[in-house]
Amino acid sequence: MRTFKPAVLIFVCALLLFPALQDKFRIIKERKPDGYYVPKPTPSFSGLTRTRWFDGTFQEEFMSRLDDHAGFHNTLVRINCQFDYSLFGITHAPGFISGKSGYLFEEDYIHEYKGTFFIGEKVVDRKVRMLKNIQDSLGSYGVPLVVVYEPGKASFYPEYFPSRFRNKKKGPSNYDRFVTASAAAGLKFIDLNSWFLSMKDTSRFPLFPKYGMHWSLYGVSKAMDTLVSYLTGTCRLTLPACRKTGFTAFTNSPGTDYDIGSILNLLWHLPQISGGAAVVKFEDDSGRRNLRVLIIADSYYLNILEPYGRKLFRSQEYRYYNKKLYPRHNVTPPQYADKSDMRNKLKKFDLVLLMSSEINLHSTFWNFPDEAFYAFHPWPPQPALERIENDIRNDREWFRFMVAKSRSTGRPLEEMISEDAQFMFFSTFADIPAKSYLDTIDYIGMEIRRNGDWLAAVQKKAQDNHLSLDSMIRVDATYTYMQKRQKKW
Repeated sequence: MRTFKPAVLIFVCALLLFPALQDKFRIIKERKPDGYYVPKPTPSFSGLTRTRWFDGTFQEEFMSRLDDHAGFHNTLVRINCQFDYSLFGITHAPGFISGKSGYLFEEDYIHEYKGTFFIGEKVVDRKVRMLKNIQDSLGSYGVPLVVVYEPGKASFYPEYFPSRFRNKKKGPSNYDRFVTASAAAGLKFIDLNSWFLSMKDTSRFPLFPKYGMHWSLYGVSKAMDTLVSYLTGTCRLTLPACRKTGFTAFTNSPGTDYDIGSILNLLWHLPQISGGAAVVKFEDDSGRRNLRVLIIADSYYLNILEPYGRKLFRSQEYRYYNKKLYPRHNVTPPQYADKSDMRNKLKKFDLVLLMSSEINLHSTFWNFPDEAFYAFHPWPPQPALERIENDIRNDREWFRFMVAKSRSTGRPLEEMISEDAQFMFFSTFADIPAKSYLDTIDYIGMEIRRNGDWLAAVQKKAQDNHLSLDSMIRVDATYTYMQKRQKKW
């Protein structure tokens, strides 16, 4: 008994000391966390000051850093993630959820599918008209613009949604409206979403993986069958021949077929599920590999880049979300696309591919329709209000804030975005770059609406002249602008 207590004490002390030894010497090799985890800086006394000590900020920061660098931290994180996921189906990867039968989803796919992110018919229709004009403009120079609506996992697997989403009524979605408006406008496009759904029950392997957010490796080959056929048939472009020579089956999902599963940071790989990938042979003919291609797309194109893009095209300028240039899109600092002299740059390509999955359609192809349209039609210039609305739809946090306001007030998301854009426009007008006189007239129109006496006078004019209030405000704002301008002269 006398030796038992000291032995227990020594054991407890060793347990307390072991994490520190692990942190210092890495006695046991641990797997690093996957996904978006970024460890905090190493704990340091360099930030210790009298003020920070007594207000507690130094201690708080030091302990936060220490947690990330304690021995076995990575393993303990995985144990916690595994415990919550196995017992309660809780995931600790922000934005990713577990559905029925263990199917994993990025939650925003479901919001897009259900219509929570619907930006309105008016906005979508305007963007489609722009795309049609761009397609015709580029076509006059012999440059095809191919618009591709990529498939989405939410559209493909709604039966596996978590129960809180399965019971929610589906409203109009951005994908639904884009396809409808594109057909009505005569825009040439490829609808891979409906194509995938038509193959859902007959496909040899799953077109969407159970544990991934993108199309499956097998789904990529089916999508490329359609795209290559469209480019060589409808667009009459010359490409090296390619054909499937077989399939590789697997049960342990590789690569992007397991991209959600990997960022859950679990201890063990999720249960195996069958899948497959096509084995493709490309014709070795450099004379037919002569297309210089501009690709504006989301991360779905990463599965096409290799080997398809490299084998089919002479060169690929891949603008990741129409912003960063692959492969320097995820480095610090990233390399951004040069959009100056855009009209002449677009004309130098042999093909422009514009591709978006349903999860990103609220971004309306990341401002490409506006940028390209105004490159071909610089006058009148794009209104600053439209630019601010585009910024809202393309800023992840700002857009989700608008979604939350829309849901809490019961008002359409389109209205909330428009109101926020108008507020930003009016309150920051002096600092808005590249303003035109039309923007100044818009600003005066807002002043009229905010001035009760002025608005009442304009309403009286509208009645007397049998005009709508909006039209009369525009007339009065234009007149006021011209008067101010004459005074300056």
